[in-house]
Amino acid sequence: MDRLEALLGPRQELLHEIQALPIRWDRERFLFWLKQDYPFVEALYRYLVGLLSEAPQAHRPPLVHALLATVEELDWLLSQGASPGDPVHPVRRAYIDLLEEMGGLPYPYRLVLFYFLNRLFLEAWNAHVQGEGPWQELSEHWSAPEFQAVLFDLEVLAQGLLSQLDPTLLQGYLLRILEMEKATWSLLL
Repeated sequence: MDRLEALLGPRQELLHEIQALPIRWDRERFLFWLKQDYPFVEALYRYLVGLLSEAPQAHRPPLVHALLATVEELDWLLSQGASPGDPVHPVRRAYIDLLEEMGGLPYPYRLVLFYFLNRLFLEAWNAHVQGEGPWQELSEHWSAPEFQAVLFDLEVLAQGLLSQLDPTLLQGYLLRILEMEKATWSLLL
């Protein structure tokens, strides 16, 4: 078991709970969920800009690719009817607040947590999204080889930083991220 997996430890059970949620996919519910994703992805964009501004040169290429993927996702969400001025659901507001809190951590923590944000979301996404539907275009975006390469590069960077970080602090944030993911996916129940 690698160190990233060890960090998840007993929190894996919460990830399995998220993956087992009885999501009800219908177009209206999914569009609401997408529109509520916009403010979070906008906050994620700001988080990434902060990461990039402090990143050592060797860390910049995957972060630039992640930033580009985030900008493309924001554009796609706008094309699906999301509006920056729409009210933000309290679940999304709480997740944005967590992201902003994490933005105050030192760079190494923020990078490792950014990796986990992406990984945990994609693990839940892949468990829930199968076949064709209104999510197909977004699914293709996240499963594209370029995005998978970014995730791999982020994993390598995160592995390289773990030895200098407090695992208890990371585990506390991982638990909160998983709780927010569960609350977000629960919007589709």
